[in-house]
Amino acid sequence: MSVETIRSYVGENRVVICIGTRNPAKIRGVTNAFKRFFNEVEVKYINPSINLAPQPIGLENVIDGARRRALHAMDKLRDCSYGVGIEAGWVLINGEYYDLETAWIQRWDGVGSLGFSPAFKIPRLFAEKILDGSRKELEDVVNEYYGTENIGDRGGFIGVLTKNVVTRSDLSYMATLMALIPFINEDLYIRGKDTR
Repeated sequence: MSVETIRSYVGENRVVICIGTRNPAKIRGVTNAFKRFFNEVEVKYINPSINLAPQPIGLENVIDGARRRALHAMDKLRDCSYGVGIEAGWVLINGEYYDLETAWIQRWDGVGSLGFSPAFKIPRLFAEKILDGSRKELEDVVNEYYGTENIGDRGGFIGVLTKNVVTRSDLSYMATLMALIPFINEDLYIRGKDTR
């Protein structure tokens, strides 16, 4: 199915997306994902003035952070078609921590959707600095180790690890695309219609 077919199927030419962050890498990823399906995308963003953990650990905490960011953006900004929250955090798999980005998209009518990026393994020596409380978040450890500054606003740790083959914007983009699936396939996911 072509992008133009999907756009006409979705039935919206212009959308206003309200993003719960001021992080340029996240904003770029979210915006690029929406532009794949909508002709005109207006972007608004706000730093959430809500209490969020600096380094969310556990899938439920990561999802909750993304959802709260999206709802905050919808509440504080006006005329939003969709509120979007992106939260990066860790999940424990087979005794190792993996980092993933989670996207929560809240549509103006209250319908919400969740999507995930690919995940990558956190080096144990980095994870230990967060878990023992000596550092607040992964970005602090990465900046200290590599001598970078504000790495989370640019390519992110994934950019460093992959020599910028994959960047933080890419992870935000993929998570947002996955969260958009129910909205571009409403008959399957939201209306529950059998189209066979």
